[in-house]
Amino acid sequence: MRIGYFIGNLGMSGGVKVLLQHVRLLRELGHDALLLTKRMVYDWADMAHNAVILREDLSDMPDCDLYVATVASEVSTLYRSKGARVAHLCQGYEPEEYGARIRGESVTERYRATGPLSFLKRAGNNLRFRRRIRRFEATYALPTVKMAVSKHLANLIEGRYGQRCFLVQNGVDQKVFYPRTEYARGGALPGPVRVLSTGSIHVGFKGIPDTLEAIRILKDRGCPVGLTRVSPGPPSEEERKSAIVDRFLIAISEQEMAALYRETDIFVSSSLEGEGFGLPAIEALLSGVPCVLTEISTYRNFSDSRDFAHFVPTHRPEAIADGIMTLINEGSIRNRCIERGLEVAKTFSLERTKEHLAAFVEEISLMP
Repeated sequence: MRIGYFIGNLGMSGGVKVLLQHVRLLRELGHDALLLTKRMVYDWADMAHNAVILREDLSDMPDCDLYVATVASEVSTLYRSKGARVAHLCQGYEPEEYGARIRGESVTERYRATGPLSFLKRAGNNLRFRRRIRRFEATYALPTVKMAVSKHLANLIEGRYGQRCFLVQNGVDQKVFYPRTEYARGGALPGPVRVLSTGSIHVGFKGIPDTLEAIRILKDRGCPVGLTRVSPGPPSEEERKSAIVDRFLIAISEQEMAALYRETDIFVSSSLEGEGFGLPAIEALLSGVPCVLTEISTYRNFSDSRDFAHFVPTHRPEAIADGIMTLINEGSIRNRCIERGLEVAKTFSLERTKEHLAAFVEEISLMP
């Protein structure tokens, strides 16, 4: 089967990484899988040389049995030209993110309104957000083939739109991400404690400001923590001006990211409900890093039990700070999170993703 995965900008993100994995795994299964893009923003060493660079108007789009896209606007564009031969790969549910912006729960620096006329700016932003939600919902309602990277996303799409949604669970390369041979098994962690946070602060559902505030709380208490931030792009003004971030890394490779996990003491993700899968959290767990995670559907669905990480409510920097302190001081809790985290993360293998892709393609090939 010839399957074309389309992404307009081939940049650095977890979502793009998933597309690359799918293309590679489908090729291993014997399918003619293509990576289609209009521009190469980041040179992914393992796949960039295999990408097909298209014209801006997509007039040279190769003929495929199935096209796969994940960005809603690109799904709509492909559907208008290719009809039923389009699959919508759902890696998050955008209306949740924009709903959080309207409620004021997830407002990034770009959309923060201050000054005497701030209410007018907020009203204008909210109007635009509501329009975007309607466009997203219209795209999800299209009769495309639906795929989702996690169980909770698949259930959400099926429940809201009454269409079947295939599960193609995300996986992690366990030859790249693995734990260091030794870690502190008992007692308190010696300082400075290395804390890691990933993701762009400009993506609201990542909840990065909550992590930054938690680290500020700890530093104000005199706790010897050092925060490393990793992001696809440069730091925000807030991150540059504060003394909270000790090290900022931009667009590092998968191998560099794996090595960074192995030198990290605690991983923190303060993501909100818009998070579709949370690939960095699985990578951290697989690397033997004890994690502080928010109580969102994505992370709760990693396992039926909740003993693989220290869970905290969303938008609670104080709880995040206390969770970090718990992992620093309580060796037994830290060890449990490391051991159970490894067990849970190992179920998210590329072999499982490959099995899901094989089943998906087999069933799609039988459809009229």
